Amino acid sequence: MKFACLPFPLLLMTLTLLAFRANAAPPVLDQTLTTDQAVTIALRESPLIHGAVAEVDAARGRLKAARAETRPTVSANTFVSGGSLPNIVESPELLVSRMIMGLPRGGYADQNLMVMYPLFTSGRLQAMTRQAAALRGASQATLEVQRREVMLMVRVAYREIQAREALVGVGQTRLQENEERLRIDREKLTLERIPAYYVRRDEAEVASAQQEITNARRDAGMALSQLKTVMGISLASRLALTEKLDDTPSADLLRKLTDAGTTADADLAALLSAAERHRPELLAAGERVAGAQAGETAVRAGYRPQVGLFAMGDVLKAGGMPGTGGITYGVTASIPLYSGGGDQARRETAAAERRVQEAEQERIALQIAREVNDAYLSLLAAEQNIQTARAALRAAGDEYRAAKARYDAGRSIVTEVLDALTSRVRSENEVIQALFQYNVAADQLRKAVGAERVP
Repeated sequence: MKFACLPFPLLLMTLTLLAFRANAAPPVLDQTLTTDQAVTIALRESPLIHGAVAEVDAARGRLKAARAETRPTVSANTFVSGGSLPNIVESPELLVSRMIMGLPRGGYADQNLMVMYPLFTSGRLQAMTRQAAALRGASQATLEVQRREVMLMVRVAYREIQAREALVGVGQTRLQENEERLRIDREKLTLERIPAYYVRRDEAEVASAQQEITNARRDAGMALSQLKTVMGISLASRLALTEKLDDTPSADLLRKLTDAGTTADADLAALLSAAERHRPELLAAGERVAGAQAGETAVRAGYRPQVGLFAMGDVLKAGGMPGTGGITYGVTASIPLYSGGGDQARRETAAAERRVQEAEQERIALQIAREVNDAYLSLLAAEQNIQTARAALRAAGDEYRAAKARYDAGRSIVTEVLDALTSRVRSENEVIQALFQYNVAADQLRKAVGAERVP
């Protein structure tokens, strides 16, 4: 039986980040585990979350840097020179305003203290600050996106373990029934009431059931390793899952997500409306649009008048002259008159980048609507599949009991009861598959709507 698993790129990213995580070794846990506990641990330990948090910190630093551009700057500059010709020298490159000094010939020493303040920039620095603030908001929303992605990955991995362990239970039941039939048939063979090939067929069925259990346990173990990986914990951790696959009616989940709706159309409309309000991807896209708009404003303002205040004090000593000192202050103003078309090119580039972000915002809105619709339809279909599979299981169970009764009474051959058992086992597996798909669809709908609270 095949189950949906984590998207390979996301799992590969998780494995890579976990392998190269440098801040600490992944923790080793030994505990029982509910779905919510698994999610809480993953949000704390997952390298994917740590990387997104670092991106927020970086964006916060860029915002602080942009705000610093609007404040006064102070620098101290020292010049000590000598020579036979005067010259003009500038101070070493700094992150604040630099000093340019005309040096006379002969020995010269100067200690300068300079203060600069951007008095008027046509809104350029304010726009750059708004842009940095928008990008910080986008990174925070992206962190929320990553958290919800990790939550879904953890829940899907948890569901797969639930399903795999349920399959182990089905296999064990099948093995017990085959072993009991083998025991009884060996007694019948001793009494020469059945042919020998009946016993050989029973032995083959026992071996097949044992192999099925071995494979199911292997798959459950691999699914558990996958859960540990997406949680960001050591594979040496010992976890015992406490929850089973859930079959809570979809109407209960829909009411929880929307608080409205009594028909399919009303439910879907309410889900779409909730997604528009709650999905962090839309918030991130809106912040990026705002950042691109601010960036366009900053580019335009850069080609308008720029005015600054300055004040500086100097203490200097030239060769053959007594030491002296003084202050200078004033206003500087600049306006670009011609840039060879560079201003137009930069404005067009900024406008195009804004349109790119606006188009991306529209694409994300359409994608989210599709995710909600697909998850909603998958949920309803999976719920119906559970009912269908359970009905088939009841019929297969009745058929098996009847076939077993006929075989025990000696009125049928072993193949009939084995075929009936195989049909029942197949129906049990289909019920598990339907329950798994229903639970995954519910998790995907929670993520698609975005209304679920992040622990």
